[in-house]
Amino acid sequence: MIRLGSITLTHSDSIYAIRKKVLQVLKLFTEDPILPGKIASATSQVCRLLDQTSVKSTVNITLFHKAHRLAFCLTFVGQHPLPEAAFLHIFFDEVNYPTSKRRVFQVQCVVFLKTGLPHDGLLEQARRILAEKSRYELMQELERKNKKLLKSLENLRRETLLKEQLTKDNMRMAAELDLLKRMQQLILPKPEELESIKDLDIAGFMQPADEVGGDYYDVLCSDGVITIAIGDVTGHGLESGILMVMTQTAVRTLQEIKEQNPVRFLDTLNRAIYNNIERMQSDKNITLAILNYANGKISISGQHEETIVVRKGGKVERIDTIDLGFPIGLHDDIREFINHHFVELEPGDGIVLYTDGITEAENLEQEHYGIERLCALVSRYWHQSSEEIKSKIIEDVYDHIGQQKVFDDITLLVVKKR
Repeated sequence: MIRLGSITLTHSDSIYAIRKKVLQVLKLFTEDPILPGKIASATSQVCRLLDQTSVKSTVNITLFHKAHRLAFCLTFVGQHPLPEAAFLHIFFDEVNYPTSKRRVFQVQCVVFLKTGLPHDGLLEQARRILAEKSRYELMQELERKNKKLLKSLENLRRETLLKEQLTKDNMRMAAELDLLKRMQQLILPKPEELESIKDLDIAGFMQPADEVGGDYYDVLCSDGVITIAIGDVTGHGLESGILMVMTQTAVRTLQEIKEQNPVRFLDTLNRAIYNNIERMQSDKNITLAILNYANGKISISGQHEETIVVRKGGKVERIDTIDLGFPIGLHDDIREFINHHFVELEPGDGIVLYTDGITEAENLEQEHYGIERLCALVSRYWHQSSEEIKSKIIEDVYDHIGQQKVFDDITLLVVKKR
């Protein structure tokens, strides 16, 4: 058995990083264009289960031969029993639940490949991919280094030359960031646009963590069809802000040409963004949900956070979008992963859309705001207008954060059928 490496699931943010690593590694060992995406998608779903049930869990990746075939093996290890996941048998040739003497729980998933024994260079390339630190780990490491640097600069007080250079760079970057920030604010839907939509009462909010955010939302209306989009580019800053503007432009273009088919809509958008990301030599990607509303019915497609459906009396329904799409810009062909879900809205019903800057907002004790608290607040104030509901939620989120630093962009969209 050839051990390629082990990935630790330290934070829900790292699920996307793990999926990307599995996708990249599997591409090394197979020429099948579809298989890596399927296995990567299944991996992220199991990681979500692990994140919900275990404080710390791992994914071990190995290769071995069986019946003259190369086998790619993923072993998911957690501290608590994992429920029987029937969907795994769709993606893998073998699914086993081996016992362990170390009081850990495992799920072993095997898929057989057609390629022969890989050479050492390919194995080392796979190990390097798996050894790369996740975005969350890099953020933590960067924060520690920044604190150490600031303390050193404060003690040594030899800042004159450095300040001069930093001042020039900061002025240049500030000008670039300010321009992009103003552009982002200009392309957000204006209150008068939202008020002109007769059938829906809509209120939106977006606050970037830094000067430029990676969050995006839009509301577009054409020929009686209202298109609502919400997305989140990984990270924030100049590069994420540029991708956010690209996404808004692509969504508006597809809406203007009246592309209503969700598969063609998201596939075309993904190809445009993917090619730009490749040209930029970036590792960014975007979670994006597209909702089309007409005549009391709303269609939801694309992979993003859960969509919260709220009925007139305040009853909440949560729709998981994991099976409705694939992150934009991560793979060149996502048609097979795109699906849609229909919801009928009666007067007084509606939906709430958000980015993880709300549910994962932390206080000084590093406690997340959480989806349950968001749903409870929405249900409590659902009898009020969308604007009032939005204000209650944002106020409660910032009350939770308190004196803690805001780490991620905060975006919220409340939609009620009149």
